[in-house]
Order: sequence, then structure tokens, then C-alpha cells
Amino acid sequence: MTTTPVPTRRFTSDLLADLEEPVRRYFSHAISDGAPLPNGVRMAMSGRIKLGLWLPFTAEQTVDGRSFTWRARVGRGPLTPLRVSDQYADAAGSTEGRLLGRLTLFHAHDGNTARSAATRAAIESVVFAPPSVLPDRGVAWRAESEDVIIARLDLPPERPEVRLRIDEHGAIRTVSALRWGNVGEKTFQYIPFGGEIHAERRFGDLLLPSTLSVGWWFDTPRYAPFFHAEITAVTPTL
Repeated sequence: MTTTPVPTRRFTSDLLADLEEPVRRYFSHAISDGAPLPNGVRMAMSGRIKLGLWLPFTAEQTVDGRSFTWRARVGRGPLTPLRVSDQYADAAGSTEGRLLGRLTLFHAHDGNTARSAATRAAIESVVFAPPSVLPDRGVAWRAESEDVIIARLDLPPERPEVRLRIDEHGAIRTVSALRWGNVGEKTFQYIPFGGEIHAERRFGDLLLPSTLSVGWWFDTPRYAPFFHAEITAVTPTL
């Protein structure tokens, strides 16, 4: 018995027909015309993260519009003693840090973590995996102005709205969303979260942000980035 191969999804202007011009500009800038459309991406990155003090890290991440995983090695020297694993999928989120792979320093797998992780999945899908947030993937898009566009995703238990400021070519300049957290507060609440894109780079058929900084309380006087990263490799995933 033979099976009929599934046609490869490719990026065409027809997929953008019902979108407003600023949204079309973002997608047309990020994805090459006629490119195969993967479900997500796998990335490698390095940079600095503030965990009390600034520490170097390397990490691998997958993101696909519905989920993400982030596994990092944090610290100085050949041992990079701290291992951090964050993830979200199917309405559940978790974060864990282990020292030398053995001693658990922190672990969370509760409703607050899921809510925060869902919005992180939305932000990183929009920034790093544009094929996964096309309208035919169930994402609602609208333009607020000529340079501000908004994507709404349904990622239980949240329905996050990701706000992008783009330039005249469609490149992302800033990204932000209201994200569930308690940074600097006694109770959990929605806090402005986001950051700035400092550079972009072509990875095959995708033109993506490659250097960025992010933090809580974005676009307020309390904003202080805690994460600086450079994306070094991107591979499409099925």
C-alpha cells in the first residue's frame, strides 16, 4: 500500500489577503516568498541573564506557536553549574533550576507559572517563529497604527495579546505583552513585559531578530532588562 505525501505548506501572498498592510509587511519581511512553512523552530542562543548578578548562559529552545521549551546552562567556567529548564504546553508551564544537575534550587509547576509561561510562548512564537502565527494557525491579527501590530493567541489558561512595533520594512523594533507575574510586587498581577530588538539576521528562509534584551515593567520607569541574548542558529521543525 502506498501513501500520498502531504503537500508542503508554502508562504504566498494569499495567506495574507485579509490582513491589514502593517501586518502583511511584518510577515513579508520575516518569511521569504514561496518558502516552506515549518510548524516551529529550534534555536541556539547565548548571552547574559541576571540572577542576582549577571551570569553568562548558553541555551537551546524550541517554539511552535503552541508551546516552548528552553534549556540553559548558566554560569562561568567549564562546569556552567546551573541548569535551567522552562517549558509550556497544553495549558501547563514549569520552571526548574538544578545545581550541577543534582540539587534543585527552584521548581514551580502551578497555575501562576502556567499563566506566565503561556504569554512567554506567545511572545517568542511571534518573534522567532512567524510561520507558526499565521492567520491559518488560529492567530488573530490587527493593526493599531502604521507601525504597531497586535497578535492575539489562544494559549490556555491565557489569551495573550502580543504588541509589535515595526519599522517601514516590517522588522520588529520592540515587543511587549501583559504577562502574569509578581516581579517587584507582593501579589501576582499582569505586568508589562517586553524588550527591544537590536539586530536581525537571515536564517535560511526566515529573517529574524538575532540580538535582543527583555525585562519586566517594559516601557515604564521600572523597566530594567534582565536578559540579553544573541541567536546563533535557527532550524525549522516539523
